[in-house]
Amino acid sequence: MNMYKKKGIELPQRRFGFIAIEKGFIKADQLYEALLRQRAQETEGTDRRPLGMILKDLGYLSVSQIDEVLQTLEEEAKSSRNTPRPPRSSRSSDR
Repeated sequence: MNMYKKKGIELPQRRFGFIAIEKGFIKADQLYEALLRQRAQETEGTDRRPLGMILKDLGYLSVSQIDEVLQTLEEEAKSSRNTPRPPRSSRSSDR
């Protein structure tokens, strides 16, 4: 799994909401509603709440479902750290 950095923190490329959809816990429109609420909180100047908690407050996810999604993210992160990367070429044309 590819990782990217945001503010010095490595984040998984697959995100919480998409995994929750894949597992059949929520639908795309429910994710969209929660993301809109999360964005509204940010623009109001309040602290950003985790998406799972917003989905729980909306009644779309249970605590055990949140835990399952987080466990999947953790397992994917571990497997990506254990996957060897191909060696970088030392040819100058690759730089």
